[in-house]
Amino acid sequence: MDKIQIFILAYARQNLGDDLFIYMLLKRYSNLSFIINIENPEHAKAFKKFSNVTIVNERERQLTKENAQQYSAYIYIGGSIFMEGGTVYNISEEFLEFLKECNKSHIPFCYVSSNFGPAYTREYIGLASKVYENCTDICFRDLHSYHLFDQITTVRYAPDLAFSYQLDEKIEKKKNTVGISLIDLSIRKDLIQQEESYYKVLVNSILQYMKEDKQVYLFSFCKHEGDENAIQKLMKKIPEEYKDGIYCVNYNGDIEQFLKVYASMEYMICARFHAMVLSSVFGQKCRVISYSNKIDNVIQDLQLFHQKIIHVKELDEKTKIPLKEFEEILPQKREDIAKKAVRQLDKIEEVIKVLKK
Repeated sequence: MDKIQIFILAYARQNLGDDLFIYMLLKRYSNLSFIINIENPEHAKAFKKFSNVTIVNERERQLTKENAQQYSAYIYIGGSIFMEGGTVYNISEEFLEFLKECNKSHIPFCYVSSNFGPAYTREYIGLASKVYENCTDICFRDLHSYHLFDQITTVRYAPDLAFSYQLDEKIEKKKNTVGISLIDLSIRKDLIQQEESYYKVLVNSILQYMKEDKQVYLFSFCKHEGDENAIQKLMKKIPEEYKDGIYCVNYNGDIEQFLKVYASMEYMICARFHAMVLSSVFGQKCRVISYSNKIDNVIQDLQLFHQKIIHVKELDEKTKIPLKEFEEILPQKREDIAKKAVRQLDKIEEVIKVLKK
């Protein structure tokens, strides 16, 4: 293989968090050539500016032991990529055979910034262990996942890579602004029964903020996962006289523009995992509405906040989210976490040095 080519595996569905991962890789390693499979050309918008990536839009590109030597290295970057019963195929006997072939051919395969689970069977956990034993490196983003497999030498831990993200320019906060990132509970079987309470809490909070002369911004991180639907449902429940003071910001592939608006918020209510991460990075006063253990685990690992986490499953009509309870991560702590988060890429740095020899 004459030219170094690195294949990226990722959840490429124009989801802000996953797009940001890819964006950070392409920007950091601008002198390397990457290939990524994105079936829908619309979902590739975030990466059009980069000359170091080739986007192939095949319906599905399965990795098998027969084609393992096609690339110089593989990077699988993504958060919830090990859910038992999910749509990902990287915990399977076929994928294990592919990894074994990579090992045999000395082709690096690295997992970056993921968490494990939910998992329900011993068989799945056992197969995951074999996968991790045969990859070059896997760096989990939470200690819970790490400790499940810390007996395996290829397993490491560092905070989520996005904690190390930096804007190219300083963005001033807009005074008296409150942003809210939403998720669509109707597509989550374990949370759909909380949908009515969820919207009532948000509507009541928004009306209170507006009575306090705040401007409200609603952020959609991923249309594919229903964030825009959630915003539309919420807006239908807002009294007409308040709607003019509410602004909707939908992520459409322009990462820089979206994050400029996001970073300008003074306060943030974070439902999305990467909303919590980015609000921490940007030093915003925030509250987290957690829908998943993956959020709770990271908050606990890094001791991000002192306040009690608001859980979707515990929401009721009496739940209040007063602005006085919002909390900002202090600069020194943000800097410390960012330095640790870059360690997600430690093994990739080693791999690149070897490939360039």
